[in-house]
This record gives sequence, structure tokens and C-alpha cells, in this order.
Amino acid sequence: MITSVTAALIAMVLIGSADILNKLARQRGVPIGSYLIIQTLSHTLIILILSLLSGGIQWQSSDILYSLITAIFGFTGVTLMLHSLTQGHASVNYTIFRSSFVLSAAAAILLMQETLSAQKIAGIVLTCLAIFTFFYEPGRFAAKKRSLSIAILAMIVAAGFQIVLKMSTRVFSSPLSFILLMNLFFSSFVILYNILFGNFKFPKVTFILAPANGILTALATLFYVTALHKGELSTAVPIIQLSFVITAILSATFLKEHVGAFRFAGIICAAIAVVSLGMF
Repeated sequence: MITSVTAALIAMVLIGSADILNKLARQRGVPIGSYLIIQTLSHTLIILILSLLSGGIQWQSSDILYSLITAIFGFTGVTLMLHSLTQGHASVNYTIFRSSFVLSAAAAILLMQETLSAQKIAGIVLTCLAIFTFFYEPGRFAAKKRSLSIAILAMIVAAGFQIVLKMSTRVFSSPLSFILLMNLFFSSFVILYNILFGNFKFPKVTFILAPANGILTALATLFYVTALHKGELSTAVPIIQLSFVITAILSATFLKEHVGAFRFAGIICAAIAVVSLGMF
């Protein structure tokens, strides 16, 4: 039986890998709306197949309400994040975006009565330190201020997504059925976005990057929800949000982004944070 921490670690790696594909799509000039259409179709297809293989689809009224709200937060956060990557660095903006766990973990402890242990405090502090070292590294503020502002806004929206998603795990019928319904709402928003902004151009690279991202994010979402379903938000989400370390490693490898002493120190802090949170 998979544990919350194991599911969170798997989600962390999958999300970090998917983030790189998002940055590549922005570099290749793929329209955000077109990218999201193909990505969402792939994502939904994978979840539908998994749902049918696992025993069918089960929905109730609480699934509809919570999946709609999470889809609103999810679509808004993803869209803002993709816009921030147009002029921003993947390793910087995703570090900002992933720091949303500070807000959601605090809310879970204060509003959902989640426990606060010494290991959890140490893990959260180390995660914050990892984020600080990534963001503070000299020369990293060359990105446009507008890009950083959009990433910060996306971070706040992501925290709302995490809180509502955790609340949904207490009432939904099944993880896969819930994710499928959330995806259907998300797809509706994507179509509306494209109608409003007229992004119906599909460069060839779209059909490579978007489906690959859809597969990665579908699996990541499943493990994300599983981690929240089996454990506490204030433990699982900080681990998942350390995906920016995976993003940084892949950015350095494939996008040739700089790796300095500060980022190396951040990776060490992140590794210790995972161990600390995993002990909870």
C-alpha cells in the first residue's frame, strides 16, 4: 500500500519533469490556449482510462461542487504561471510558484487542526530555506518584474487550489472519478479561454510537448490527490512543492540555465527537508 510520503515524492518528480515541458513550449512560441487544449485532452484521456480500469466512474453532489472550485483555482494558477514563463526563468518562477505551500500549510494547521511537530517545523523551514537560496542566487533577478509579479500571483492562487483539494479528499467518491470531473471543468475553461483570445494555432511541436505534459500531469495529479487523501496537507504539499529542484536540475541539463553554489545549497536543503517531513 502506497504511503502519503511516497505518493508525494512521485508527484514531485512528475511535476518537476512536466514543468520543463511547459518552459520549452513557451520558448518555442506555442500559444498558451492551443497548448492547454492538447495537454488537457491527453490528461483527461489518461484519467478516463484509469478510472474505467479501476472500477468505473462514481460521482455525487460534493464531487461536482469541489471539482468545479478546484478547476477554477487550477486553471487560473496554471494560466498565470504559463504567462509568467514568457519572459521569466523556469527555475526562478517555478520556485516562487511552489512556495505556495507556505500559505496552504499554515491554513491547514490553523483551520483544519492538522498537527504541528518538530519534524514538520524543521521540514517546512528547510523548504523555505531551499526556496530562498534558489531565488537569492546572484544574477537571478534579470527576469522582468512583470514576470515575477505574475508568478507571485500564481503562487497565491495555487495555495487556494491546495486547500480546496485537501477539503475535497474528505468527501469525494473516489480519487480518479474526482480528478476526471475536475478535468472536464478545466477543459471547459480552456475552450472558453481559446474562444475569448482566439488561440487556435497549433505548431507541430505542440503535438509533442503537450501530450507528453498531459501524461505526466495526469499521473502527477493522481499521486498528488493520493498523498492528500492518505496524509496531511502540511506534510505532503511541502514535499510535492520541492518539485522545483527537479525543474532546476532539468533546466540546467536541457535549457543550459546556470547552476551555482546557492542552488546547490538549496538542493541539499530540499533533500534534508524531504527526509524530515518523511519522518512525520
